[in-house]
Amino acid sequence: MTILLNNDGHWHDQWRRAIERYIPGRSVIEYPDVIDPAVIEYALIWKHPPGDLERYPNLRAVFSLGSGVDYIDAYPTLPDAPIYRLIDINMADDMALYTLYWVIHFQRQLGLYAHQQSQAEWRRYVTPLAPDYKVCVLGQGAIGGHIGQVLSRNGFDVYGWSRNPKSIEGVKLVSGETGLSTTLPEMDVVICCLPMTDKTRGIIDKNLLAQVKSGAAFINVSRGAVVNEPDLLDALDKGQLAGAALDVFVSEPLPADAPFWTHPKVYVTPHMSGATNPDTAVQIIAENMALIEKGGTPQYRYIREG
Repeated sequence: MTILLNNDGHWHDQWRRAIERYIPGRSVIEYPDVIDPAVIEYALIWKHPPGDLERYPNLRAVFSLGSGVDYIDAYPTLPDAPIYRLIDINMADDMALYTLYWVIHFQRQLGLYAHQQSQAEWRRYVTPLAPDYKVCVLGQGAIGGHIGQVLSRNGFDVYGWSRNPKSIEGVKLVSGETGLSTTLPEMDVVICCLPMTDKTRGIIDKNLLAQVKSGAAFINVSRGAVVNEPDLLDALDKGQLAGAALDVFVSEPLPADAPFWTHPKVYVTPHMSGATNPDTAVQIIAENMALIEKGGTPQYRYIREG
């Protein structure tokens, strides 16, 4: 069995070592160095070129090296082989800790204290207790649901929004347009964990932001295109939002002249809230390959909407 590897050209040496350890005895060919397409049975990919997967006549399964599927949504055609998303609890934990950090940052007004330090100013402010601090996680998939549970276990009053009703322990679930419009005005922090689809593109716009409690904070760990960036900047400038922690942007790397870099209410990180770890990811993929070899079907199969 031969595995095609393409993590968008990044860290292939780490992925190779993990494959050698957890899927021993399997040949690995890095894209685009494929001489004979017929030898490829499994593909481990991220942001792989459209149309290439159809070249492999014996392809049994495709494993996307991340939970996001927006690049697959953009494929004009799909291979006959099933495609599986990578849901790694280690990556979910990483993202949950990232969001917890920023929720605490906004709850404790740490940005204000940092400014006071620069001015040698000693002044304290009232801090709301975690149970009195309301957080809404938009998107209750595998990542959003886990983030909500971690925040809840740390004492915050957590709400989770999804289009359809769900049930997640420790999270107050709301759904639909009515659930969203009645929840946003009460929230102190809104966290975006929505997947990037045609339905969610630009969903965080001036209309949605106008419903948010004045002075709330916004955190985005999903995809930049889910947000209408000019509308977000306008909400920050007008004081509708007190601050924003942004890990993802419409254009990445974020251009040097982007206003987010210098905005006094914005914290920028370079799409690092939850990186895929080759060691843990390949263990999951190895288990799924073994399941396929036994005639089973792994979880998190990609299904194109519409």
